[in-house]
Amino acid sequence: SSGINAEYGGARETRRCKKILDGVNAAAKVYSGGQIIPMVLVGALGGCSGKFLQTTEESMRKGSSDLSKGEFVQISFVTKASLAIATLYTLSLTGYIPLSVPQALLVCSAALVTTNLAMALAGLPDP
Repeated sequence: SSGINAEYGGARETRRCKKILDGVNAAAKVYSGGQIIPMVLVGALGGCSGKFLQTTEESMRKGSSDLSKGEFVQISFVTKASLAIATLYTLSLTGYIPLSVPQALLVCSAALVTTNLAMALAGLPDP
């Protein structure tokens, strides 16, 4: 059972990295002037959009506008990692760092899978 969870976690994090890359590429087409901030934000939302949607849905369902426990106030590890990965992809895509996009995808996927696996094996919650 633990091996299946580890394999599923690895596939999930690799897919997350691909979604971030797809978001950065989509934003690069819209913001063709090399605007970095929109590219990073769209890419990060591609990787962690569920966290933002969950907060919005819960506040609408409960009828309260209390966002003190939301993703905007208490940023999760997934959101932080998505922002860092989107920044790396954006800088790679715009040529600010000498790293090809496939290399960046490999590095980010490996880092996210390793971190997720280490946290799962150590029994640590989302930092």
